[in-house]
Amino acid sequence: MGHNAAIKEHRALPEGLPLDLFDSAEGRRPIVLDLLATPWLVRASELRLPGDSGLGRRIGEAVAVSWDAARRSPVAFAWRGRVYDVTSVVQTWAVEHAWWDAGQRVSRRCWRVLAGDGGTYDLAFERLTGAWVLLGMQD
Repeated sequence: MGHNAAIKEHRALPEGLPLDLFDSAEGRRPIVLDLLATPWLVRASELRLPGDSGLGRRIGEAVAVSWDAARRSPVAFAWRGRVYDVTSVVQTWAVEHAWWDAGQRVSRRCWRVLAGDGGTYDLAFERLTGAWVLLGMQD
């Protein structure tokens, strides 16, 4: 059967049934520790410098957002006394960090948007607090 014999003989589980590669968390521990010791695997949190969000300019301020439920995206936001109309959504993503630690957990839904002033802004909805934050803007 060639190099792919094991794949071709694999019997898939019924849809929706999880496939656990390890029998327990303790069974995973040696593999995870071994991977973390390798020089080519780096935690994403270690790639950034402290205070660096990977954005053009970090803002991190609360904003008021007008939400379009039908499009499931922001249509405007108010920041520092000015209203910015969102002309288009460039990208959306989710951030889930330290979900195992209630003190450091981050759960966000993010939108990179173009505004009527020509700027590109990153908005985030903090799922844990229900607050909106302007993460940053592209220069």
